[in-house]
Amino acid sequence: MNKIVLAIIFVLISIQASASDNPLKQSIAVLESKYGDMSVEMIKLEENKWKLSSELVGTGIKREETEYLYLEDNFTRPIEYKFSQRILFRREKNSANFNWDDYLVNYTKKGKSGSVQLEDMVLGPSSAQLQLRLDFRKLDLSNLPKFLKYKVYWKGAVKERFFDIQEKPEVINTKMGSYLSYKVSRRYDPGESKSQIFWLAPDLDFSVIQIFNDDGKRATEIKIKSLEEID
Repeated sequence: MNKIVLAIIFVLISIQASASDNPLKQSIAVLESKYGDMSVEMIKLEENKWKLSSELVGTGIKREETEYLYLEDNFTRPIEYKFSQRILFRREKNSANFNWDDYLVNYTKKGKSGSVQLEDMVLGPSSAQLQLRLDFRKLDLSNLPKFLKYKVYWKGAVKERFFDIQEKPEVINTKMGSYLSYKVSRRYDPGESKSQIFWLAPDLDFSVIQIFNDDGKRATEIKIKSLEEID
């Protein structure tokens, strides 16, 4: 299963965030795919510090992902990121520590270590998707922008990501019900045979309820199955 997709799934669907003037709520979600169900948690550790975590155990696959981040004034700032995945006999581990004092990301990727320069407003692999959702909650739905743009750290590099927004919403059916949702598509360079599409539901406070991904080798669809807030 595509690693980038899983990273994106985990944050976007899991969090039952409230309106921008209300506190963010802790939550547990279950997502379904042809590979099995994924459990997703967002837990508040202390004031403005959160932990995002997910786990998928299916036939021939085990995947775990965790990101610690600060969340303040509707903006996320990553602290630490860890990822591990096993698909049959193939294993991969990646990690990143965000040093905001020195503006460096110290990372390990496939057993090799390195560092990359940080910039203001850089997002982590998981917090980037949460930021997309937080920003969407503040948009005027009657006058949506053509796209949103972010700087994102991923696998030893900081790059810009563009997300194109479809103006008219669509109805998406899930096991939780049917929801009017806005379609957001990640933009790739010309010639790349890839696709990532997210559907955000206003009635679920802009939770992403469906993701479609095509990495050029296989297509995957993931839908939300359940979402529970934690007191």
